[in-house]
Amino acid sequence: MCAIAGKLKWDEQRVSGEGVKAMCAHMAHRGPDDKGIVSLKHIVLGHRRLSIIDLSKNARQPMRTPDQRYHIVYNGEVYNFKSIRKELEGAGFEFRTSSDTEVVLYSYVHWGVDCLSRFNGMFAIAIWDAERRELFLARDRFGKKPLYYYSNKGKDFVFASELTALLKDKKDVPAVLSLEGLNCYLALGYILSPMTIYEDLHKLEPATYMMVSEAGVKKVRYWDYAAEFRNKTVEKDRDIAVRLLGLLEDSVKLRMVSDVPVGAFLSGGIDSSSIVCLMKNNHDNILHTFSIGFDIPSYDESIDAEKVADWLNTTHHKRILSIESGDIIDSAIAIYDEPFSDTSLVAMAALSKLASTQVKVVLSGDGADELFAGYITYTADKMYRFLAPVPHFVKETMYQLNRSIERLTPKHDTSGTKLSWHYKRKQFLNGILGCPEQAHYSWRLIHTAEERGEIMGAGHRELIHDTDPFHRFKKHYANAGGLNWLDRSLYVDAMTWLPDDILVKVDRASMSSGLEARCPYLDVNLASFAATIPAELKMRVLRKKHILKLALKDTLPAFILNKKKSGFSSPVGSWLGSSNGDEFKAFNRYVLTQKFGQSFMSPSPVLPLKLIP
Repeated sequence: MCAIAGKLKWDEQRVSGEGVKAMCAHMAHRGPDDKGIVSLKHIVLGHRRLSIIDLSKNARQPMRTPDQRYHIVYNGEVYNFKSIRKELEGAGFEFRTSSDTEVVLYSYVHWGVDCLSRFNGMFAIAIWDAERRELFLARDRFGKKPLYYYSNKGKDFVFASELTALLKDKKDVPAVLSLEGLNCYLALGYILSPMTIYEDLHKLEPATYMMVSEAGVKKVRYWDYAAEFRNKTVEKDRDIAVRLLGLLEDSVKLRMVSDVPVGAFLSGGIDSSSIVCLMKNNHDNILHTFSIGFDIPSYDESIDAEKVADWLNTTHHKRILSIESGDIIDSAIAIYDEPFSDTSLVAMAALSKLASTQVKVVLSGDGADELFAGYITYTADKMYRFLAPVPHFVKETMYQLNRSIERLTPKHDTSGTKLSWHYKRKQFLNGILGCPEQAHYSWRLIHTAEERGEIMGAGHRELIHDTDPFHRFKKHYANAGGLNWLDRSLYVDAMTWLPDDILVKVDRASMSSGLEARCPYLDVNLASFAATIPAELKMRVLRKKHILKLALKDTLPAFILNKKKSGFSSPVGSWLGSSNGDEFKAFNRYVLTQKFGQSFMSPSPVLPLKLIP
């Protein structure tokens, strides 16, 4: 786990390394253990290291082949590197380290871009081929590890693990704010790949590799997740459950391979509890678990987490957050390098900081909701289909009534409850008049197009319409054409919400504290099998995660399996509505106006910026 950076200039024999040095220095938190930089013909590669596998100096990066043809900088972990290494040794390759970096490098030497189909892990890779004068970059299937880049019409190419790191190369990388990126942020609370908040800076999409040469830049998607859904298993329910549990056990074992201590995030819900339980079965030493609680009871899951920790006999650590936790607000602002307003970012930053005091690697339950239909949005999708026969004029009346209620209610929910009835009613009725895709999208929507016009100003109304992020959602829906409605929603969420919100939050928060977070549920073998499971087994009537609960029936006790899903979010609405909410209001204004372009907003916005409830 590390940070990578590089700069390629075709019109210079020796490229100045100052820009790459500045980028790496900016990302020192991602790799506090070591650093390295190499200057070659046309390119400079830089690296910051968080030592997890093979702690010796032999595993330092940038790493090269003995003939110096290939150089690699690499961020992440390929968990099945030991089996790949045996295959490469059989092909005649000799290794001088026990690191996965060397395995990744020789895999590319031996198989070329086809090596990506063999990797099971999370990664952002950059490999320079000096003979072909070609730069290869790739990102893992679900986008757990970030990779940003700037390309100047084939003349310059700059990349880094963080967006703000790119901006440290002030000589060649421009910083022009993107109105489309701003529109996307205001709509969703995050920015969809490949966009960023800057016009000419981009994210490399998940499951995509890029070849950069003097001939230009070519991007290729190497894995089609939608295709996995099209080959449904015909196994019996119980057999599916047994196979599913076996794959989850294998995934946890792989992710416990480390030369440093491994712990786990624990909320007390099914996802994290299942991971901790399986870790405990394969852990001879003390297992550290970590949770965050809140001083508002409806948001506080720390009691549930402690109950699970007691049952599993782990060494548990927790911290309770309140509005007075001002240091966490400041650190959260610094962590996220473009506008990002998932309310759980505050809690995730605190949780990562807490875990880093004891371990360098943690396992988390992220990804299970997208694989097995764990969100309330899927229940809403089913209710939408149930209401399909209702006459349009009745739905129109319900929609207009809801708009009237909204005009009379506060902008911030102060009920003190997580996912209040007010919020669920609003989100459901906002999508009731649209198509099924729009109904699902409405649950991700923070500001409507009308509201965004009031925030950005009337002069941007055409741009708001033309660059509406729903257009990108529709492309994903088209790629999943012909699938069951639930499978389509799961696929679209895995292409949008998961990589650009959930995994961004986890990566930035954990790496800000020099902590590696691993997600067993996003194992490629487990995820591919989950896609083949019939949709009706993932959601039985209104019971979410049915097949996962069946698989864990003999592993977890009833008090975990029957626990109502709470979700990992912070009580920002309550804090905003309280008399002491000024800090969060200031944070809200800072993110959009002070840090990311006040000039693009209406001088007197009618609406305040809202955070995701």
